[in-house]
Amino acid sequence: MEQTRTAGPARPSLLKMTWPVFIELLLQMLVGNIDQIMLSRYNDTAVAAVGNANTVINILILTFNVISLASTILVSQYLGARQEQTVRQVYVLSCLVNLMVSLTLTVGLLAAAGPLVALMGVPAEAAPECLAYLRVAALSLPFQALMLTFSAFLRAHARMTVIMLTTGLINLLNIAGNTAFIYGLGPLPQLGAAGAALSTTLCRIAGTAVLAAAFLRSVPGATLSPALLRPFPKPLLRRLLGIGLPAGGEGLSYNLSQAASLVFINAMGTYAVTTRIYASMFAQVCYMLISAVSQAVAILVGYSVGARDFDQAKRDNARVLQLFLPITVGIALALAVFARPLYGLLSTDPRVIELGARLMWIEVVLEIGRCLNIVLVRNLQAVGDVRFPVGVGILSQWIIAVGMAWVLGVWLQLGLAGVWLAYALDENLRGVIFIFRWWRGRWQQIETV
Repeated sequence: MEQTRTAGPARPSLLKMTWPVFIELLLQMLVGNIDQIMLSRYNDTAVAAVGNANTVINILILTFNVISLASTILVSQYLGARQEQTVRQVYVLSCLVNLMVSLTLTVGLLAAAGPLVALMGVPAEAAPECLAYLRVAALSLPFQALMLTFSAFLRAHARMTVIMLTTGLINLLNIAGNTAFIYGLGPLPQLGAAGAALSTTLCRIAGTAVLAAAFLRSVPGATLSPALLRPFPKPLLRRLLGIGLPAGGEGLSYNLSQAASLVFINAMGTYAVTTRIYASMFAQVCYMLISAVSQAVAILVGYSVGARDFDQAKRDNARVLQLFLPITVGIALALAVFARPLYGLLSTDPRVIELGARLMWIEVVLEIGRCLNIVLVRNLQAVGDVRFPVGVGILSQWIIAVGMAWVLGVWLQLGLAGVWLAYALDENLRGVIFIFRWWRGRWQQIETV
């Protein structure tokens, strides 16, 4: 059936979309790391436990990103092509698929939590708390899936401020919940890692309710009516999965490779695991801004491609890299200079502080490649070139990141610094490959809408 094309929305402003996303990511970083920051005052064993548990949780959450990412791409492209009816079908279909997947994963994680902890080689002293965190956090997966889905819809409509405010609310609730459940407040017992997971679960429930209400109230034509799926739109589901599975596969491969290298790190001792967690927190500070900009520019690229304006898509990509790559590397350099006092805020262990300071100098080089990857992969996905990034990602992440992590970290006995060097090699190799992929311009021949 031929789609009715109506007047579409005006092309959003990059700056107006970027600053709410940046603040959102800043708050997300706090939500994601507040458990570990507050647990560091509880004990280092709990930090190691939650770090291992979140590796599993983050991998599962990436399965929801398969549909969420595809939803953002399709909604932005169909908006650019002014196909409003298809946009509404994407809403309902995405929520249905992510809800079904999340419920399945919740049941699976509850059943397999014990074997997973053993498979990862979690240090014995951290294993009980890791298991407790996993079992409680499993209950939050359906709510996280819906949060990501509603965020995808709002982001495609440039409603970044709504997402930012919701994330801020979740952050405040999480701090209050952690205070109550980790340390015990009044009659409540000290639950440690399990308390952090309980607080996160309650926050995700609240976040789902707020984002659902914001979507239905602020987005024109927003609906979750099942009637839109009768007859069931099989071609749209194939397109959603055709974009989402490869696009999500790149992130899934990355996190699985990180989990594989974590097995090496676990064998290096609890202090190495703790250092890795803190180093990852500081790394998020480095790439948070470029991640925000990349989300905004991917929406603009999607609009441009939907309207078949390839030159504008190229200009947007070049402008973001030229401006924000130097800023990202500058942030990493500043953190490297002040690494020792920063690590000293989180740990009193001199081994953690010394090792963390060495990692931050490697991080400066690593962020050059990561900056290129974040922007170029998102833009390649936005133009429909979703298979190439996942193919390159799988090869490089497993051969270079994991393979060289073993060679440098274990065989050559460079420890966690060797693992970080392997990560830097992987990021920079992929960055160079994606530059050439974008410049060659084959994505201009890909059918979008």
